[in-house]
Amino acid sequence: MEGEITGRILGALLLAAAAFPGLARAGDDEVCDSAADPMAGLSDEEEVTRPAVRPPKRDKVYPGSPDARRGYENIATTIFSVHEREGVPIFEKGTLPIAALESLFRCRGFGERHTIDARLVETVLAAAAEFKARRVNVVSAYRSPKLNDALAKKGRRVAAESRHTQGEAIDFNLPDVPAARLGAWLWDHFEGGVGVYVRDDFVHIDVGPRRRWKGR
Repeated sequence: MEGEITGRILGALLLAAAAFPGLARAGDDEVCDSAADPMAGLSDEEEVTRPAVRPPKRDKVYPGSPDARRGYENIATTIFSVHEREGVPIFEKGTLPIAALESLFRCRGFGERHTIDARLVETVLAAAAEFKARRVNVVSAYRSPKLNDALAKKGRRVAAESRHTQGEAIDFNLPDVPAARLGAWLWDHFEGGVGVYVRDDFVHIDVGPRRRWKGR
C-alpha cells in the first residue's frame, strides 16, 4: 500500500514537471535567487503595474491670489490688525491696496470704514523698511465716534476729539523693536504728533501739530 502511494506521488511530480518545464526543484539555486529578489524574472509590462511613488505635497496657492501672481519673496511687509486678526501684504513693487487697507483699518466693534490719511500709511511703511520689519501690528486706526465714546465711558484715556475719529491717526508697533526706539526714529522722520506708550508697547502717530508725549 505504501509503495502504491509513493508511486502515485512520484507520478504526479513527473506530470507537473512535464507540464511546466521551467519549474525547479526546491533545492535549485534559481528558486533561492527568486526568493531573495521577488522582482526577478518579471517582464517590463509586469513591472509597470507596480504602485507609482507619489510626489511630495506642495503648499497650496489659490488661483488669483497675490501670492500666486508674485510669490512670497516679493512681500516687503504685512500690515496686520491685532483686533481683527487680518493682514494685508504690501509688495515691494506695486501700488498700495487702498480698498484692502481701509477694510483692515475699519472701526473695531462697529465695522465702520473711513479713509486713512496717506501720510500715516507712508510713515508706517517707512518705519517697517528702516527696521526691516516683515510685519506691522496695527493696534488702532480708524475709530468711530461711537467707539471713542464707549472707550471714554470705560475710563480709557482717549481724547474727546481724537484724530482717530477722522482717520488721521494710527497706533502701531513693530515686532522686536522697542516702542521707545521706534518713537525716537519717528520723531526724527515724521512731522506730526508722536506718542510713545512703553508699557503697552505701541506708538501713536497723527497728522496734527508737531508734538510728542509719553503714555503708559
